[in-house]
Amino acid sequence: SSGINAEYGAAAFVEHIEKGYPCISVHSPDDTGKLPLLKTADTAMKAVCGVSRLWVFKQCRRKKVASRLMDCVRANFVFGCTISKVKIAFSDPTENGRLLAQVYCGTGNFLIYR
Repeated sequence: SSGINAEYGAAAFVEHIEKGYPCISVHSPDDTGKLPLLKTADTAMKAVCGVSRLWVFKQCRRKKVASRLMDCVRANFVFGCTISKVKIAFSDPTENGRLLAQVYCGTGNFLIYR
């Protein structure tokens, strides 16, 4: 399933999933300024929606477009139900994606799915 917003130049590619793994890596940059590789807990948690890809046009970034798109995904992915942020998992996020997931989910322990 995908959601594309032409007005803001954004797209979300999401899929039904059953589980995600909490991110447990250190979230502060190393000496080079890069974030460390992601590590996950061994124990899975229930998840409903997997975010395979989330993209925002460069000129539209840092304007809450991705957060609003995620709100739309949560509100429309399951008919008649808004998915909790703790039931969303991200697939192999980039460094920017990791920062978005942390801020959007309100935790560094956001879910990752494989």
